[in-house]
Amino acid sequence: MTWILKEERIFCYEEAKKRGEVDEDIIYLLDLINSFDSYVTLSSCSGRIAVLEIPEIGNKKSAKFLGKWHRAVELGEVKDAAIKCRELAWFIQYPPILHIACKTLEDAYKLAKIANDAGFRRCGLISFKNFVLEVCSWERIELPVAENGKMILDDLYLSKVIEIANFKLEKGKSRLKKFYEILCCLKT
Repeated sequence: MTWILKEERIFCYEEAKKRGEVDEDIIYLLDLINSFDSYVTLSSCSGRIAVLEIPEIGNKKSAKFLGKWHRAVELGEVKDAAIKCRELAWFIQYPPILHIACKTLEDAYKLAKIANDAGFRRCGLISFKNFVLEVCSWERIELPVAENGKMILDDLYLSKVIEIANFKLEKGKSRLKKFYEILCCLKT
């Protein structure tokens, strides 16, 4: 991606927003990042909890979402999603993740520092060609919960996992807010 394609990326982003393909609870941050001359967002997720059917470990291409939420979840909705599986269902809590193209290597360094200051400990370039910075954190849970339509975890254990996942999800979203606040200070 040559930097002059920023306008094209912004157009794609705006179209994706119109189609409802952008997580609503992160739009405020993406809009701010895109308002800087030196940055353009490529892909993002505000963090989510999901139940996926993964027929073969390591084969994510054939995985199927049985439930997906960008908010805290409850035991009943996780179980309802998990028992739809024909094979192995996994409960996964994902942290927020942002991919941001930076105009220069120095711009990427500055943004990585800001992300670190906001609490994102996993930041780094994933493309030197386009200076694409990945901003992520460590909050993640991944474990099998059902097989062949039957729960393999008891309610007490799954309830505790969900409680922790909801907490971790909120921690990730609070880091997004902190990232936003620091970036706002740079705009003034």
